[in-house]
Amino acid sequence: MAYMPSTDIDTCEDAADLPQTKLSAFVHDLCEKHPDFAFSRHWYKCQENRIGVRPWFEKKLFPGEDNRFGYAAKHDVLLPAMAPGDLGRFGTLVDRFDDTLPPYEQHAMVHVKIMLDPAEAWHVGFERVRSYARAHFAHRFATVLIAHIPGLAGLKGQGNHVHCAVLSREITINGFGGACTELCSDRGYEAALAAWREHKKDWEVSA
Repeated sequence: MAYMPSTDIDTCEDAADLPQTKLSAFVHDLCEKHPDFAFSRHWYKCQENRIGVRPWFEKKLFPGEDNRFGYAAKHDVLLPAMAPGDLGRFGTLVDRFDDTLPPYEQHAMVHVKIMLDPAEAWHVGFERVRSYARAHFAHRFATVLIAHIPGLAGLKGQGNHVHCAVLSREITINGFGGACTELCSDRGYEAALAAWREHKKDWEVSA
């Protein structure tokens, strides 16, 4: 057996000391044509030492530091019907996504921010967004809804709104598949906006 002296063995730096690759984002912001709808897509520019999506979610779930008021009013996880049951737990879902995202996959998620009507109870608006997310995203992708309601903490904030975060990879009975490039593109934005406009009309008719 050949002997390898210790000086010939490469040593690896601690990953914590390497520059971290954070999520980059491109935003289609609120505007006059759609004052209640913003869309952003998030991706990695590099393959090495990626920070993962969990920090983004934690900032949305715990937007403040106050022990009583520094958390989102409500959150929900929506999954395709064939998704493995353990992915229904938020922590398992995001950790599994981060742990199994191949280095060659750049797309991580898209994020829709929907402003709620201040003239109606926020839980009504949340259910409208939930119904939209279930119909447009959650039949194929894991989707996390996070409601920010500043009024519950006596704050003005940006107004009541719901964050709808959609992980980029389709889910089958065997777990996560590949990233969907159409979801994470201008076509994905246009489709999501059109679906939201149509959903609002249908919701009002059914109401």
